[in-house]
Amino acid sequence: MRITLAALVLTSILVPAAPAQNCGAGNILLKNDILPDLPSGSTTVGIVPGLCDGEAAMSVFQTGGPASVNSVAVMFGAAAGTNGVQAVVDLEIYDGITAAAGGRWVLGPRVFRLSDLGSNLQIQSHGINTYTLPSPVRCTSGQCVVGWRMVLNTASGSCALGYTANFCVDMAPTCRPGISVLDATGHGPVDPVLYNGFGVPLCPNYFRGSWIIRACVTPEITTSWTGNATPGGLVQLQLRAPGHGNERYLLMAASGASTGFLTPWGRIPLDNDWLFDCFFGPCRSSMFLNDFALLNAAGDGFAVLLIPNLTVLVGSNFPIYCSFVTSNQPGMIPFTGISSPSSVIRIN
Repeated sequence: MRITLAALVLTSILVPAAPAQNCGAGNILLKNDILPDLPSGSTTVGIVPGLCDGEAAMSVFQTGGPASVNSVAVMFGAAAGTNGVQAVVDLEIYDGITAAAGGRWVLGPRVFRLSDLGSNLQIQSHGINTYTLPSPVRCTSGQCVVGWRMVLNTASGSCALGYTANFCVDMAPTCRPGISVLDATGHGPVDPVLYNGFGVPLCPNYFRGSWIIRACVTPEITTSWTGNATPGGLVQLQLRAPGHGNERYLLMAASGASTGFLTPWGRIPLDNDWLFDCFFGPCRSSMFLNDFALLNAAGDGFAVLLIPNLTVLVGSNFPIYCSFVTSNQPGMIPFTGISSPSSVIRIN
């Protein structure tokens, strides 16, 4: 990125509703920008003219658990709202990211790069360009980073002086750290709000708000746990089912999660073993709290697993896996969702 004479260019745009915002059933829209989900009419954005060929704009999205990315979008804008200016870009997706000292980022594993398939994308101004992935891309870390790398900007201008068309930010009134990445030549992935390696702060004159980058994702329903898995201890279970807010859930447990079994409403990931049967019998009342209840409006729930205070369990390394199903019917049939199994809860 070059900052000489390449401060933000403000422009008022007319943005048509873009396909990437219509994520469809079972998907959620992830974005950090303050524009409407379905933008229409005129709004003001900022063009970051100093982003050069080979550099990338990226957004950090919190998925809360494993999720699959299905489609993505990016705003490519031109000064004065000029339409039809073109650029060639690459698309990259990373599974997770970690903040480092001095405003730097450490990207997680790259799980997708369009150029690895032998192609790039052509985008144009003045609007939100969308792209549906050839197949869903899975991120498991609870964070997904969607990056757009400039390959060839055909707009007038130069890297040194800035281009008249480039990736856009939403011009939010405040600088918002922790949501944006600038992968700049000679600097590496940095947070444009926190990084001062260019000699001057980038925000607010060269960057403000968030990149206008979006993603449609399918979150996986997940079960996670914390606590003390020892005889007599408590294990707290966090249930996450985005898109299933206010539905009922039923929690289950088993000593294995290798094969699972099929039901008319989907595959239960837990093995149908003696412990699974016990949790539909005497184990349920003695070992579970809040195992059959309602998720909140966000699709989150909380339950407790009580580890029996038995001498035989001390140091046993006995494994327990938990999973849950959701339903919008009192009798829990049909299932509307089935969670992935928790990581092993090993009694020690």
